[in-house]
Amino acid sequence: MAIKKREDEGLPEYFATFADMMTLLMTFFVLLFSMSSLDPVKIADMAAAMQENATGARAERRQIKTQSQIRDEVLEAIEQTQMQDVAEVTHSPKGTSITIDSRFAFESGSADLKSVIYPFLNSIIPIMMDRGTRFPIAVEGHTDNLPIPEAWTDRYPSNWELSAARAASVVRYCIERGVPGGKLRAVGFAEWVPAGTNWADTRIGVTEEDVQAGNSSPELQSQNRRVEITFLSIG
Repeated sequence: MAIKKREDEGLPEYFATFADMMTLLMTFFVLLFSMSSLDPVKIADMAAAMQENATGARAERRQIKTQSQIRDEVLEAIEQTQMQDVAEVTHSPKGTSITIDSRFAFESGSADLKSVIYPFLNSIIPIMMDRGTRFPIAVEGHTDNLPIPEAWTDRYPSNWELSAARAASVVRYCIERGVPGGKLRAVGFAEWVPAGTNWADTRIGVTEEDVQAGNSSPELQSQNRRVEITFLSIG
């Protein structure tokens, strides 16, 4: 009697098609992810909400604020202090930024705060001090690309020193009124971040050509003379 050979057992034939389909789907989703841009502001808001839900103690502790809530509170402060003409709020992956015209806050060639800016700073200091505000705060000084006049160079040899000194003045004012120093950062950018520069370009490094283009008119130079206070979503 002939012995029947046992057929090798293996995967069904349709598995080859199924595996090809799964590979194509994975490739498709990888491409989608690579083309997408993650928004750290939204991620920070989601993390804050998840942390609050996880504790189950909303009534017992102060609510953790989101970037969107901070933006709304700053907008309200601008309206109450009637600063609409010299201050604006922007929302980006970097965080929530308050841009203040340096001409309003400082005299030319000076890093001493004008008293006229005090009411506005006083209105946002409670937002900075709130324990629900869990974001570090960067104060950035910016200038145009015009050289420092010779009469001022003994104190500020370049725009780097002037921009950093102005940022430090705002930080010092906030600390003197109770904002924890560990939450604050004073940064000087001189002329190297013209107004409207994309946050990603700032991280890569702005070129000399970009600086020249961003200061190509008196109007653009005026926009570059500013101080920015940012509730950082990252960093």
